[in-house]
Amino acid sequence: MTSEVLYRKWRPQTFAEVAGQEPITHTLTNAIASGKVAHAYLFTGPRGTGKTTTGRLLAKAVNCTDPRDGEPCNACDSCRVFLEGRALDLIELDAASNRGIDEIRALRDKVGFAPAAARYKLYLVDEVHMLTEPAFNALLKTLEEPPPHAIFVLATTEPHKVPATIASRCQRFDFRRIPLASIVEVLKRVCREEKVKCPDDGLELIARSATGSLRDALNLLEQLMDYHGRKLTLANVQAGLGLVGDARSGDLARHVLEGDLAGGLALIASVRDDGLDLRQFQREVVGHLRNLLLVKAGAEASLSLTHEQAEELKAQASGVSADRILRALKTFGQADLRADPQSSLPLELALADCVLGPTEAEAPAPGPQAVEADRRAPLRPAPAPARPARSRIEAWAQQASASAEEAAAPAPAPAVPKPEATAAATGPAASVEEPALQQEPAQTIAPSGPLTLEQAREHWRDIYSLTRQLNFKAGALLNSGCDIIEVEDGTVVFGFRSQWLAERMNSGDGGSNLKSLQEAVNRVLGQGHDVRCIHAPEAAARPVSGRRGGHLVEAAREMGARIIPDQE
Repeated sequence: MTSEVLYRKWRPQTFAEVAGQEPITHTLTNAIASGKVAHAYLFTGPRGTGKTTTGRLLAKAVNCTDPRDGEPCNACDSCRVFLEGRALDLIELDAASNRGIDEIRALRDKVGFAPAAARYKLYLVDEVHMLTEPAFNALLKTLEEPPPHAIFVLATTEPHKVPATIASRCQRFDFRRIPLASIVEVLKRVCREEKVKCPDDGLELIARSATGSLRDALNLLEQLMDYHGRKLTLANVQAGLGLVGDARSGDLARHVLEGDLAGGLALIASVRDDGLDLRQFQREVVGHLRNLLLVKAGAEASLSLTHEQAEELKAQASGVSADRILRALKTFGQADLRADPQSSLPLELALADCVLGPTEAEAPAPGPQAVEADRRAPLRPAPAPARPARSRIEAWAQQASASAEEAAAPAPAPAVPKPEATAAATGPAASVEEPALQQEPAQTIAPSGPLTLEQAREHWRDIYSLTRQLNFKAGALLNSGCDIIEVEDGTVVFGFRSQWLAERMNSGDGGSNLKSLQEAVNRVLGQGHDVRCIHAPEAAARPVSGRRGGHLVEAAREMGARIIPDQE
């Protein structure tokens, strides 16, 4: 005996029921009502946001015999056929398993046949980015000029992999992640119809865990129903979702701000030994520190807190400076648990970093006057002849590992200088400065607002320079035909003209190449940006330096060499 899962049972049957995609559904209903339906659509967006559902609704609406303002009536014979899943004129193709040229040729040969019963025959191709290049080429002409009775809907979660020749022949609609409030409203309606009792706080936790995917939210709700029955409590939801939900996340934040290293390490060990999800525990610690920072700044009104919770946070933040809370928030937010989610070492290092503060090897923070001068300075200031300029990129690289350039940096003279040192300091090489060879990089702070492709490309040289100093091999890969080709949802996509180079960046040297690039992007563009490296034959070879010479000359400069002017 089988039953229909919730996300299929409660799939929207009208455009008005599609949650969180009002601009798209409004456009489509207007087009259907006016009879101006396009011959090809490209639906892009994250999973579970309604791409396939909207494609099926489009097929039902264009074939409805009694549409109402672009909405299907769900009562005519045609609509009932679609509702029962018996529509012969809706052809769904999974491009992930039918990605070759033979399958597309078969589709191309059949598209000319008239519909079986309806007015339009709609082809819904899911995960279209999985098609091979020959398959895309075979689809190209048919997609540009299909028969008048055929409509194509191409759905994908990775639009950057769809060739421009295909995308330009479609009307593109970008499905966004569904807002939290919209997911909660749908969950309330489903619980009401399914006779399930769940508190609003529990439904909000489910919606947050779904991260904008309504299908994931309904699956989580059904999973909780299967385990706890139809009467759910907040504790049931927290336990079913694997949320920590105890006071230890707040206790660790307290240990951090009070400088209690021993207590913090013991607490992390207890969380690890209890088998809790350390990544979720990290998220809760970061969330608690964020709440403290907002309360410290007087912005507690933006938080959904009870009076008791707000007073408790105010008491905890009263004796701590905002700078200390901000440092702790940044440090724990940067703790990387992706490589080994079961290891508590990243959390322990973050705790030690917050408690012990900067080590002696770290450069001291600039004073207020230096910070103000640096903020007001232009992006590429003129080089000062009095001393060689040192970029922020170089300072970051020195914090990661000692570089050879530190040996040549000016330092206080010893009490009894050696003759060799005196001769080296007074020699001609030391007296000659090359300010033209020292360039201040472009502004290396996170841009305000969502990152754009143009902003990412402006920081290309900074990303390359830092990547090369962190990992020479990774820098060499970036200098071999690579460009930033797209920025989407916080993900910076690097395109390599060579498939081999893309594979080396993704998996070479045990993954250290990609980690170095990710570290450079985080430091230059700010935290919260993911990195993806793909094969893109059309990617341009972006220059990595505006100086004379290639990468060998660049390496020689970093080792202390200098260019000798051409002799007359």
